[in-house]
Amino acid sequence: RFGTRQLDNSIVFPLHLAPWQLASTANGLVAQRDMVAASEAPDKTELGATTGEESENAEAEVEAKGEWESTEKPNQVNENTPRETVLIVVARDGNQLGYTSAELRADKEVVLTALKQDGHALQYASEDLKNDQDVVLQAVSQDGHAMVYASTAIRANKAVVIAAVQQDGHALVFADAALRSDRDVVLAAVEQDGNALSYAANSLKQDRKVVLEAVRSTGHALLFADDAFRADREVVIEAVQSNWQALGYATPELRRDKAVVRAAVATNRQALAAIAEDLRDDPEIYRPALQADGHALVFLSERLRADKAVVLEAVHQDGHALSYAAEELKNDRDVVMGAVSEDGLTLGLAAPEMRADKAIVLRAIEGSVKARDNASEELKKDEDVQEATLATERGALLAAVKLDGYALRSACKRLRADREIVLAAVKQNGKVLVFAPEELRKDREVVMAAVKQNGKALVFAHADMKSNKEIVLEAV
Repeated sequence: RFGTRQLDNSIVFPLHLAPWQLASTANGLVAQRDMVAASEAPDKTELGATTGEESENAEAEVEAKGEWESTEKPNQVNENTPRETVLIVVARDGNQLGYTSAELRADKEVVLTALKQDGHALQYASEDLKNDQDVVLQAVSQDGHAMVYASTAIRANKAVVIAAVQQDGHALVFADAALRSDRDVVLAAVEQDGNALSYAANSLKQDRKVVLEAVRSTGHALLFADDAFRADREVVIEAVQSNWQALGYATPELRRDKAVVRAAVATNRQALAAIAEDLRDDPEIYRPALQADGHALVFLSERLRADKAVVLEAVHQDGHALSYAAEELKNDRDVVMGAVSEDGLTLGLAAPEMRADKAIVLRAIEGSVKARDNASEELKKDEDVQEATLATERGALLAAVKLDGYALRSACKRLRADREIVLAAVKQNGKVLVFAPEELRKDREVVMAAVKQNGKALVFAHADMKSNKEIVLEAV
């Protein structure tokens, strides 16, 4: 079920990922790897003419930068726009810096103003400002990926790189190689996003503290750690507590370790589908999952889904777990009663015989008036069932109008004539008096409650109430 496959001779992927996930992961990581190579390309200004390989690296860097460029917006400024106007515009849209004059793109105040709004505006700054620590710090503090536009020298500046990775751990990919070997820098990156471990030097992928911080941030970071950590019980438990799918990166021995499996299942019930069947049948494993989420029943073996005690535990937590039970248990009175007691709508999941059981139907209707729709045709006509339906509907409406008087608008004619319901509704919102029948719009207590809440409700009162001095005074 689990394992890894290697693509492109450099990147390892978990076998349990779906094909589309593998493709997405591959494209993303290969692009990121290329960006690392691009960021390490020699500075052409220092070397002069470039070799063929350097040219390719330069092109890769250009492509990498393009990936992060913001979508252009219609320009509001041009090369002739006054400085004062540009300052106002770039404060609202930093990318407008790209349309200004070269002089203003070399103006530190203008550039800083743009970067506060959008760090990626650094791409339009002058080369000198791309080498200015204050400017680049402002850019990466707004968006760590803006470091891709910084000068080679600044990418080797520890303070700038730490600021960048604290904003976005993946900015580590643009850092100088020496800083990708710096423990402080890498720790800051993996604390923000554990997957940044993939860009760290191999020596730090072997550092236990760094790896622990990475997997605590995201369990998937275990994929990028040194292979030895896949057999480290503490590291694997931390990883699955962050993301249960990290179980797929553990050694076969740890994938059968009860403590590890329990941690994964506690994180997400779906982990039950990824463990050996004998472990799924272990009460120490499945019971905590069922107690947390009855839907975990779907991942249990056929034998357990036919076990009455197990199914009862599931439906008591979530009645809809009845849908995963064996067919014979959908016709078991205790099981169905347990399900409809948790959620009346689950009556629709029960066997026809249970939907013709009056006691079960009445219990279901107590929980949801819509449960009547799932009762047998005979019981739908039953006087007690109809009375229970009306009582549940009334209780639900009364609770609703206390929260929002306008709930009265959608009530049936009979319930809109219910004095207690209308009184509760107008106390919440006087204007809903408009939905009350005539006899209640001339009820002094009801009208008084309505105008106390909102004087404008007087317009909806019966003519007799509009001539009542006390009510009119309350309204005005």
